[in-house]
This record gives sequence, C-alpha cells and structure tokens, in this order.
Amino acid sequence: MKIIRRRNFLQLTPILLIMVFFFSCSGSDSDAVSSGEEVINTVELRTNKDKDLVYIGEEIESSVIVNEHSILNSDADFYVDNEKISGYKFTPTLEKDYVVKAVYKGVESENRIKIHSEKKGVEFQKNVLLETFTSTWCGWCPRVSNAIEKLYEQTNHAIVISIHNYDSFKNSFAEKIEAFFKITARPKAYLDRKDRWKFPELKNISQVIKLTENKVPVGIKLASVVNDTEMKISVAVRFGNSIKKDLKLTVFTLEDGIVSKQMNYTRFYGGPRKIEDFVHNQVLRYSFTHFLGDEIPIVNTVKGGTFEKVFKAKIPDYIVDKTK
Repeated sequence: MKIIRRRNFLQLTPILLIMVFFFSCSGSDSDAVSSGEEVINTVELRTNKDKDLVYIGEEIESSVIVNEHSILNSDADFYVDNEKISGYKFTPTLEKDYVVKAVYKGVESENRIKIHSEKKGVEFQKNVLLETFTSTWCGWCPRVSNAIEKLYEQTNHAIVISIHNYDSFKNSFAEKIEAFFKITARPKAYLDRKDRWKFPELKNISQVIKLTENKVPVGIKLASVVNDTEMKISVAVRFGNSIKKDLKLTVFTLEDGIVSKQMNYTRFYGGPRKIEDFVHNQVLRYSFTHFLGDEIPIVNTVKGGTFEKVFKAKIPDYIVDKTK
C-alpha cells in the first residue's frame, strides 16, 4: 500500500463581477471615437509574481490591461502603498503587505493587488502531482502508462495517482474526482490539478519535469502504520514562509502491483489488443480527507508554523494486497 508523501493545494478564489453603466446627455462613446479621443472602459492591474508570497529582494513588475486586451504601461502611473514609483517595477525591502494600484490617463485600476513579502525561509523540494484518468477497458490508456514509466526514469519527484472508473477498481473517491474534472473521455492526465499533460504524453515529459525544478515554501512529512485491519497516517506540514491563502491537505491511499487485464490499442507493451497480466500501479483506493482536501487553519500557515494531524481508517475490503 502506498501513501502520497507530498501534496500541493488548491486555492478557490471567488470572483465578483460588477457592471456599472454610465449615462450622459452631453455626449457618447461614438463622439469620442470620432474626435480621436481614447475611450477607457476598463483598467486592470496585473503583476508578474504570486501576490501571496514574494521574497524580499525579488523584483515585481506591474502592468495595466486597458479595455481588456491592450497592455499599455507608457501612459500609466504605478503606486505602492499610495506612493508613486518610478516606472512599473519595484523591489520589496521589508516583511509586510504591500498594496499596488495603477492610474492610466487619470483612470484608476479597478483592482488593487496586495503582495505579502518576507525574507526567504526554509525551502523544500517541489513534487508534481500527476492524476491520470484510466480504466482497464480503455485501449488508449496504456499510452499514458508507458509515458509514466518513462517519466519515472527521469525523476523521483512525481506523485502519480491512477483514477479508475467504470471498472473493478472504481470507488466513490474516484467518481467524485472524475466529476470534478468533468471527465467524459480517457485517457487524460492533469498536472497539479491545473494543466493537462499535453498529447502525446511521451514526447512531453519535459512539461512534467519543469514543474519540479523550483523549490517551494511548504514541506510534508508522513509516517504510516498498517496492520491487518487499520491504516494510521501521521502527517506534519511545515511552513518555511507564510502562505496567506486557503490551503487544503489531501491524503490518499494508493495500491501498487494489481495484476489485471488491460485493453490495448497502442504499440506499447508489445502491441497485443488485450494484455492479460497488466500491472496496475498507483491506483487510488481511499481518501482520508475530502477529495479536494481539508482546510489547514490559517493560524498554522505562517512562517515557521506547523500543522499536524493523525488519520485513521479501516482498510477497505477491496484492497487486494495490504503489503502494497
């Protein structure tokens, strides 16, 4: 039985869309266009850094999006904590929250960006999460299985979860994840629950490797005990820097080495139409948490903070081999 050793987390950000209509009897947009004046409908501020954490000394570059499509910085002024800066770049020097805004030709940006800055703390190896949607009857799925085997030859920093449905390995956790991703065909594979692994996967292994190259400010340590009837998992999450957003911890149980048939429409594994003794690994079997994760209290997600929790569950009857 195999337990995921590190996870990344999701941020769910509500979006509030406000539409404001201005009426005037003194003129119209068409009048402004005919007179050569620029009509400014929207001004949006953007930055090139993750606003939730920027290290002291890292340069932040801002830009404005005018009327939803044009990037125009030459006529924009940028402000940090209500003080105008020179140009559109600035470098944090203090551990604090900075607020950035922009003004384009007298029109303020509709949004403000809050950037949290800290001195760089402890960093950890980044593992990429790779969730693949598969089934034993899926003849094209061995294509992704083969690519995963080749991926493992190049990195030890990929966490693979094989999510089965509509076959003997299905379970309620797999069904919920599949519904979340709105899977209607397979094979499909997603990276860090955001981007799809590009087809053909075997030729795009570098897409996965690239996601492991940077260090991250969150590390996870697990200890597991499995007996004849129960699984016990102790999890400790350590924060090298503050993460000022909602974080969720997801803990799955996977099973390796399940021998079963597999349909095969590919040239891989010798090319037979049906592989009678295909070895299925990283099969999702149980979730100790909600499949999207359980919230980590924000009081624990500060620089130097830790979060610890112990999970217990009975071993499901459908587990084939408890030692794997």
